[in-house]
Amino acid sequence: MDKKEQVKLVKERSGTETRKCMVCGKCSGRCPVYDQMDIKPHQFVTMIEKGEIDELLKSKSIYTCLSCFACLERCPRGVAPVQVI
Repeated sequence: MDKKEQVKLVKERSGTETRKCMVCGKCSGRCPVYDQMDIKPHQFVTMIEKGEIDELLKSKSIYTCLSCFACLERCPRGVAPVQVI
């Protein structure tokens, strides 16, 4: 599967439109485990949009996420990094 197909699949399954992210970092600022992440929640979305899925999968951050949805609650555009991962 090529990168475009991977990105499309992630967007479909997550229900998140990554292009809506304006990289303001509010989601990351609200994250209770921010300090323990090597890649921050706002970066998850950016990495998906850029097709950097393999790099994201190697990150410990996707396993650190608490799935508390604080990132979604804080996002002014309704982007959900938690659903992307």
